[in-house]
Amino acid sequence: MIIIDRIKRKIKNIQILYRILVSVNGFIGQKRRMRAYRKYGIEALQTFVKCMNDNNFKYTLAFGSILGAIREHGFIKHDLDIDTFVWYEDYSSEMLKKLADVGFSLYRSISIDSDRYGREDTIIYKGVHIDIFYLYPAKDKYPYCCDFVPLSDKKRLPRRIEIPISKERKLMKFENIDVYVPANAEEICQFRYGANYMIPNPNWHWKSSYNAIREWPEMIEKTSIMINHRNV
Repeated sequence: MIIIDRIKRKIKNIQILYRILVSVNGFIGQKRRMRAYRKYGIEALQTFVKCMNDNNFKYTLAFGSILGAIREHGFIKHDLDIDTFVWYEDYSSEMLKKLADVGFSLYRSISIDSDRYGREDTIIYKGVHIDIFYLYPAKDKYPYCCDFVPLSDKKRLPRRIEIPISKERKLMKFENIDVYVPANAEEICQFRYGANYMIPNPNWHWKSSYNAIREWPEMIEKTSIMINHRNV
């Protein structure tokens, strides 16, 4: 019994050490991303926008990047990445190839049933992450895109994020760049961030808009993830 107790204590200590190492590694990674975002964020967005426009690929900003365009006319201070929308019907594999030609690399791609029900890509430019959320026609009230909650290294819980989004686009100034946002960008911000979205709220949490998020556990086994480990 004494030996077993010692083994249990060792296992527990190893588990605690592992959690500490994961936490420290996450903190270091976050700091690294913040430095890259501050230094190369504008360049990354400018390069992305030019590539998409030059090749007639349709996109808009998404989520916090829309809010930044409307409220700050640029980046929100606490953001770590750039969010974009692409309607899946407008998706072409050529898009990622063209983005690779101008310096982007694919960090991660997550798909539900070979893109039938959802997809999200993350690309990197000089350490700056750009998330591409693909939009699909409504299954409930509004069109949706998906995000994916980690369950383990290989499994993700898909969630449908519903958005009252227009397919029409309009140009808006973002720092010194003309970028596309959905034509009803203000409505989207009010829907997701509340009526006072023009007032910065450091305590805002995505759970504030949880009524528009649908967990999709039946799709866990149909969800596949590809990570480019050279970019991890």
